[in-house]
Amino acid sequence: MQSNIFSRQPPAIRSFTLALIACFVLIFINWRYEDYVTPVRSLVHRAFNPIYALASYPVLSGDWFRQQSKSEDQLRRENTAMRAELLQNRVRLQKLSELSAENTRLRGLLNTPLIIDGRMLISEVIGTDTDPLRQILIINKGRLEQVKTGQTILDDKGIMGQVIDVYPHSARVMLLSDKEHAISVRIERTGMRGIVAGTGDSGRLAMQYVPNTADIKVGDRLISSGLGEQFPAGYPVGKVTAIARHGAGEFASIDVKPLAQLEGGHHVVVLFSEPLALEQPYATS
Repeated sequence: MQSNIFSRQPPAIRSFTLALIACFVLIFINWRYEDYVTPVRSLVHRAFNPIYALASYPVLSGDWFRQQSKSEDQLRRENTAMRAELLQNRVRLQKLSELSAENTRLRGLLNTPLIIDGRMLISEVIGTDTDPLRQILIINKGRLEQVKTGQTILDDKGIMGQVIDVYPHSARVMLLSDKEHAISVRIERTGMRGIVAGTGDSGRLAMQYVPNTADIKVGDRLISSGLGEQFPAGYPVGKVTAIARHGAGEFASIDVKPLAQLEGGHHVVVLFSEPLALEQPYATS
């Protein structure tokens, strides 16, 4: 029996040759009858999707097992890193909140209704006096900005103090709460005059030489009187918080809370208006 050319070839070559011929035939059919082949190709692709998913299952399973087999130490390290990142983000958020609050305070200084006469200069608090017993701030404006001794310092709530020393690029400000400071005031409700002195406590002032019989109440607002020409008249100073009347004594003990923020503020206003002496001079000792 005479064998053909395929029978004389090894099986591997015969398989390769048949596969090559089949490929060319399929390529020709795909090119010539594309409209018929495309739906068949889509059908075959959908039929093989479960096979593809089954083939990828070992890889996905390996990732899942590796994730589950992480050591407790590794999970603890990752947790620590995430906590550190969270802490950093919270710190950044605090800074943003502080910047927002600072912007609000600056807007309050610029829009304060207290400044109604003369020009003003916004200054930054850059330090405090080295003596812990003194209530003195250092601001970053000085002689070059025409700051002078005796000028009034305010914030958006009221009087803070006055300039006592001036340098080229800075100045020292004695706060109302300093023990050596005193300011002439009058009660807004009655017009009665008096003197408010510092106590060394930034949250408490003392109204001096007020008779026991004086018409003064807790909650009364005190404003600058302009006497002595040290401060302009009409600016808020404080509010009466406590009154102790002594039967045997001549004067009452009166505590006053300053309206200005003597601690915590970063910016202040230097007032350039001349003091308005609306009343006869009165010594403020």
